[in-house]
Amino acid sequence: MRQYFWLLFTLFFATTFMVVVSIAPPKGLPPRLQTPGDRVVIAAPLQTLMVGGDRYLAANLEAIRIAATALDSPPGDNKAAASYLIRAHRTVAQLNPCHEDNYYLGNALLSWAGAEDEGLDLLRRAMECRYWDELPAFFYGFNQYFFRHNTSEAKRALELAAQRSPDNAAALRKLAIMIAAGEIKDDRMALDYLKNQRDQAKDKKLHQMLDKRVVRLEGLITLRESQKRFEDKYGRPLKMPGELLSSGLLKQYPNDPLGLGYEFQAGKFQLRKLKILGMENSK
Repeated sequence: MRQYFWLLFTLFFATTFMVVVSIAPPKGLPPRLQTPGDRVVIAAPLQTLMVGGDRYLAANLEAIRIAATALDSPPGDNKAAASYLIRAHRTVAQLNPCHEDNYYLGNALLSWAGAEDEGLDLLRRAMECRYWDELPAFFYGFNQYFFRHNTSEAKRALELAAQRSPDNAAALRKLAIMIAAGEIKDDRMALDYLKNQRDQAKDKKLHQMLDKRVVRLEGLITLRESQKRFEDKYGRPLKMPGELLSSGLLKQYPNDPLGLGYEFQAGKFQLRKLKILGMENSK
């Protein structure tokens, strides 16, 4: 009987795991930690225990759960879906920072849906762990440039990606130099990058979700180009977004299919970041 102990132990905790993740979140949480439709994400140490101590197996199971459920998140429930995605992807990264699906999907689903800080954290972990893989370093560098305008960190990551990719080394180093020199128009470059990710997606639901992110970015470009036309025409900076409508240079504000919208800060239009109460300092 002893020879079957660990098998029975693993089956017991695997069954417990499936039961727990299917139930609703516990009642009585402080209001700042409650978000509508939250899903339970079990802590990494407990998930490891549930599968007999194999954290790589635990990471695979959690990643499978993300892939099976994240793309079915109801439209308009952005905060609840993002809260779940952030916690789930972060848990997989704790279990196995090298997990390929985790950083790839995390970048697509979080970084371009208002949770770029969390997406950068996943990519940083993967970049440090996957020393042979140029993709997380490329994603990390590009996102550092687009979202944070951190040219030095972007250049460092792209140089690292070039070292890991003999076939694309020249192109990656050229991109790093152009970013450092300020020769890249970040929004158009980002749109091409995101369209490429969408077109490469084989899963239909992932393709649809990435398409929404493409439309969202196209809306940002529309706003920025309208602002440029306004400032060229009137010879002064845009003070209020409403001036674009009153001037007739913009018929209506672009619709963000993710429901997050845009914001006008320091004289420039930006993608609005997703804010989830209780998770601001939970990295």
